Amino acid sequence: MGKQESAPALLNVHQGRNTLFRGNVGIGTPPVDIGPPSGLTVAGNISAYGVVVFSAGTISPSYMFSNNYLGTWNGGPISGSKVSVQGVEVESTNVPGNYFLKSTGTGTSVWDTIDDTEISFANNYIDGNLTVTGDIIEYASDGIVYSKTSVFSKSLTSGSNTLNTFDKALFKTAKYVITLSAGTNRTACEILATHNGTDAEGTTYGIVDAQATSLLTDISISVGASTIDLVITASSDCTATVNGVAHY
Repeated sequence: MGKQESAPALLNVHQGRNTLFRGNVGIGTPPVDIGPPSGLTVAGNISAYGVVVFSAGTISPSYMFSNNYLGTWNGGPISGSKVSVQGVEVESTNVPGNYFLKSTGTGTSVWDTIDDTEISFANNYIDGNLTVTGDIIEYASDGIVYSKTSVFSKSLTSGSNTLNTFDKALFKTAKYVITLSAGTNRTACEILATHNGTDAEGTTYGIVDAQATSLLTDISISVGASTIDLVITASSDCTATVNGVAHY
């Protein structure tokens, strides 16, 4: 018969003190551990009445704190100096569209919109394409609107048509690049305009036609109740597209 050796002790039992497990512990239906032994491996859920404390953090019914937590978050508060989300989306419940997660500066973050005054650039240039839906407004250092770039369009009928453009109370001068189009026919021109609140004057130049008959018969500037207006007389029905830049 071979030499018999006693099995290593698995428990350290001391009356009135904690019982210590010497080695790794597995609970549940084997195999509960894949790979190298990891201390305590459980196949199933762990329930605790109170707070579970471990060297890397704390778990309680109301929150979880961990220096390095890996797994699926089910909605409890997360506390830490850095939270890294690795995935294609962060799910939110009952948050409207076009809201962003913003820091309040008081230790919390909220879902909110971004106001125009909250957008700033550290650099003085943009490397790439810039797409703008709406007007481009340039402010002077004193906060006054210095210039505004807008696009206006209107379907014109044969004869005189009035196209309202910029607010006459804000701008004194404007320059327009005007394109009239009807099918494959094109007529383009530029006009420089100014006004004094009551009367307006403009100079038209650079009229170019892509066909023998021009779509433009006449063009002039007027001031309406609140706007600087283009008065366009078309030779036939067409569409006017106007790129305008107004100055204070």
